Amino acid sequence: MPHIRRRPALAACLIAAALLSAAAAPAAAADIRIGALAFRGTEEAVHTWGPTVDALARALPEHNLVLVPLDLVAMGRAVAVGDVDFVLTNPGHYVELELAHTITRIATLETTDHGTPRAAVGSVIFTRADRADIQSLTDLRGMVFEAVAPTAFGGFQIAWRELRDAGVEPHDDFAELRFTGFPLDQIVYDVRDRRADAGTVRACLLEEMAAEGRIDLADFHILNPMPADGFPCLVSSRLYPDWAFAKLRHTDRALAKQVAMALLGLGMAGPLPAGAAQWTVPLSYQPVYDLYADLRIGPFAVEPSEVFAEMLRRHWEWPALAAALLLLAGLFHLRTERLVARRTAELHREMDERRKAQEEAQLRLAELAHVSRQSTMGELASGLAHEINQPLAAITNYANGCIRRLEVDAGNAEILEAIRQIVRQAQRAAGIIQNIRAFLRKGEESRRPLDVNTVLRDAAALLAAETRHARVAVALDLGDGLPPVLADRIQLEQVVVNLMRNAVEAMQAVPPDERRLTLRTAAEDGGTAVLVAVRDTGPGLPADARERVFEPFFTTKPNGMGLGLSISQSIVENHGGWLGIEEEPSGAGTVVAFSLPAWTEDRAADARILGGTQASGITPASPPAR
Repeated sequence: MPHIRRRPALAACLIAAALLSAAAAPAAAADIRIGALAFRGTEEAVHTWGPTVDALARALPEHNLVLVPLDLVAMGRAVAVGDVDFVLTNPGHYVELELAHTITRIATLETTDHGTPRAAVGSVIFTRADRADIQSLTDLRGMVFEAVAPTAFGGFQIAWRELRDAGVEPHDDFAELRFTGFPLDQIVYDVRDRRADAGTVRACLLEEMAAEGRIDLADFHILNPMPADGFPCLVSSRLYPDWAFAKLRHTDRALAKQVAMALLGLGMAGPLPAGAAQWTVPLSYQPVYDLYADLRIGPFAVEPSEVFAEMLRRHWEWPALAAALLLLAGLFHLRTERLVARRTAELHREMDERRKAQEEAQLRLAELAHVSRQSTMGELASGLAHEINQPLAAITNYANGCIRRLEVDAGNAEILEAIRQIVRQAQRAAGIIQNIRAFLRKGEESRRPLDVNTVLRDAAALLAAETRHARVAVALDLGDGLPPVLADRIQLEQVVVNLMRNAVEAMQAVPPDERRLTLRTAAEDGGTAVLVAVRDTGPGLPADARERVFEPFFTTKPNGMGLGLSISQSIVENHGGWLGIEEEPSGAGTVVAFSLPAWTEDRAADARILGGTQASGITPASPPAR
């Protein structure tokens, strides 16, 4: 805006002349009221814009032009009620009025600085030249910063946008944000004299003060300098259109065209009238809209609810589209959730199955390790039996020696009988140990004709201590005249021992006086096979367990391994027989029986012809794991 210096008396004369002229005009000529923004008071507005209105009045003598200085609030009210026909205001205020009342610009102010006309305004942000600590806008954090006023377009708002783009928020990041008001020169002096660290004023003010000799430009450093083609001054911001001359919505279009032509013609046919402003075609004020939108001020400083309601009213189709998209997204989300839930359930099932498989594998490994430990203990027990057998043999020999010496003296009959008891018990102990060693001994399978009844007696003797401790009564029901069977003695005895132990353990759940274990043998199939049955008086097996009892590692005992019956079945089947289980009809007790082919003369002859006992037609079995 041009700075025109006029004496107050002259201004008063101009006002009086305008009033007299209006009074002398024809009664038919209506007043054309031009509202001018008086941001520095009425007198300054008349001083600044009076020459321009006078020049327009001379160019349009048929009209009575009246200058009406107004502040921001009064101008907004006058425009709202149509109390003025034209307005002359700054870029920011014009944008607000255009949005609120649909005014239309017809010309833009063009100022001549240093001989160069310009129709744009900008801001300069500056500090002292010797402030090495302030070289960019970001260095202003924590500093004292001066500006004209919060609503000053060129004196604060333009610089505010540049500061925010640099990441500096004036209201939060400065140690102090100080607004000095008018005159703008005070900000320049405060920065020069170190009363402020930095400041901002409208562009070209520094050059004007330097041209008047009031400051030295070398004392100042411009922050955020921006190149501006054709702009004659230092500037720290983008450029924006200058003041606007605009018509109101009710203003006659022909009159507006006459005023616009008169404004654009000022200074064209001759020298510009003294003090009058020069104008150019109306420029785009979109940059001002962009500034206000970025800073959320002016017409954009509204409540979020109002913005939302206005957007719904003007652009209802977009919310409708957004709602449809949200609905589709919700449906897609629900479908995805269902798929995820289904897949998660499948993964959980797979993980459960895998965990169960791992647990079963670990259980099998533990059971196999237990079997290995039992095998090792069997070897240790075999060695231990061998070691014990030596002192028992020595006891027997010493006792026999004593007997021979005492037999020469008939008077020692009682002592002789006691020593004979020692010999018999030692031999009995040696026999037990020999049976244990034979049971635990590893080696190649050796099948030969065996008396099944003898095997059952030996097995019963081997478990005699265990059955007495468990308070189980053992009964032998052995058939007479049974044919022999071709079998490995140790394996056959292992089968009987396994079945007896299972029976003893099964009867722990019944009272001691009801615990009875019966071993029975008999010939079957016309003497071609021998049947062995082990009967207990326990609670019996559940139906589901009876179907799986011969599976490896299946057990109904808390500490069992589930290998006894499986191994026993394998041994019997390798000998050409079968092994089965049945419940007592009364429901109390279980019978486990196996059958082996009888060793007849015909089978013996076949074996001699083929060269050995293995030619009996029975597949030889590997030594069972123990």
